[in-house]
Amino acid sequence: MMKARRLIVRLMIVFAFAFAFPLAAQSEPEFLGTFSEPFTTFTVTGDLIHPGALDWYTFEMVGESSPIFILAEGEGGSSSIRALLFSDDETYIATTESGYLETVLDSGVYRIRIDSVQSAAQSYSLRILNGVEVESNDGLTESNDLGEIAGLTQLFASMLPAGDADFYRFHVSSTGLPNGANAFLIYTNGSASGDTILVLYQFDEIEGRYLPVALDDDSGDSYWSQLLVRPQSGDRFALRVEETTFPLEGIDNYSLSIVPVVLVADEEPNNTSSQAASLIPTNEENTAWVIEGILDTDDPIDFFTFTVDAAALVQIATEAQDAAGDYDTLLALYTTDGTMLAEGDDSGDTGWSRISLSLQAGNYVITVKIDEYQAPPLPYRLRASATSVRTMTETEPNDTDATAELIEWDHGEALLIEAAIGTAGDVDSFEFVLTEPASLTIETGPPSGTATSNDTTLAVYDADLWQIASNDDANGSWSRVEQTLPAGTYYIVIESYFGDDVFDYSLLITTSE
Repeated sequence: MMKARRLIVRLMIVFAFAFAFPLAAQSEPEFLGTFSEPFTTFTVTGDLIHPGALDWYTFEMVGESSPIFILAEGEGGSSSIRALLFSDDETYIATTESGYLETVLDSGVYRIRIDSVQSAAQSYSLRILNGVEVESNDGLTESNDLGEIAGLTQLFASMLPAGDADFYRFHVSSTGLPNGANAFLIYTNGSASGDTILVLYQFDEIEGRYLPVALDDDSGDSYWSQLLVRPQSGDRFALRVEETTFPLEGIDNYSLSIVPVVLVADEEPNNTSSQAASLIPTNEENTAWVIEGILDTDDPIDFFTFTVDAAALVQIATEAQDAAGDYDTLLALYTTDGTMLAEGDDSGDTGWSRISLSLQAGNYVITVKIDEYQAPPLPYRLRASATSVRTMTETEPNDTDATAELIEWDHGEALLIEAAIGTAGDVDSFEFVLTEPASLTIETGPPSGTATSNDTTLAVYDADLWQIASNDDANGSWSRVEQTLPAGTYYIVIESYFGDDVFDYSLLITTSE
């Protein structure tokens, strides 16, 4: 008994020392900078290289007390990473909640400790800023001066009372944007829903005044706003931010960010099929292709050619260039003689496009086009991949769970089912069994080799016929569900949105891991 007590005491001492000296074991912290001017933002990314790892940073405050905002986010989201704030004498001050901390700090040096909430090895980003809107900034002459865009600039503001307008001024250095950037992205955002509009003005040396050059309402997340601008060295700008909902309600809290970005352009000209640029495979198997490009007012469409060496499932998608924002594209696939095989507009919740279909070996043409409602410029990344696919044909009757067609799906494979809504009110049900958890993409589309458009609904049910996921329109009027499922039995149910329609379609099941 005495030995057990001694062991417990020793363990308590070990744990006590472990928590009593949280700062002593740290490596030399990285100094982020000094907050000596308003609207200053420091950013850093890092890696917790092993479970339980800690990273340390310091920063300095000079002058009067001022608000400070700390934003920490991990690869698993804002809740997976924690930032703890200490004074220079190792006194604990506060911790981020869901990746966010707002506090007021006096002059002095401060320390930040980064750790994983789950003690996991993971990547993270840390942002510290002192940007706060200063009222009154309701007009150009009263605008807040954000200074030179030397890196990410972020601030927090409000639009209260209802009808408030916020103005900000900033400029580009005579040597251009930092770190090789050739554009900057302006966007608003907030934790609550908000509806803003951005109006950008540029100083005209001849007129001797600011003139409007760009406007955006809802290009950002939800109803927030976004503008992408390619400035010249020395340009001066003013920005107006207003609420656009009706009736005006006011916005309690929003953030404004100005981010220098590097846009990668494709080689021009490639605006016609005869000028199509060749996609170069990125792997030895010649089954993957990636290229980046920019669409603009005088360049609204890009053509690319690629070669499929053997029959395969080909998936083509547009996505964002690094930190350049999300946009709305139109994607199409053609044979070399100009026959359209497929087209895609919006993919799920974004304006990016996606096409999936089974192709025979041969040469094909891809076009990427700017949507008619999207303001240029539009930077994008185009990806294409070819994978082996197993094809089968639907068997009727399969209208109910009792008669659902049992399909065998092997983990990791692509399965294409050629099917049909054969009669008015037809329902197609498919049963499958997962022997291990899997992240699946299940989608309807036109029959292979066609570009038809019909309106389906798609639902996934578990073995007890509880609905797990459903979708109506994910890619045009076709349907798609992306879902991680545990091992078990599941049902896929396909119907026509309009009960009296009759049409052929394909059902594609792939892993999204």
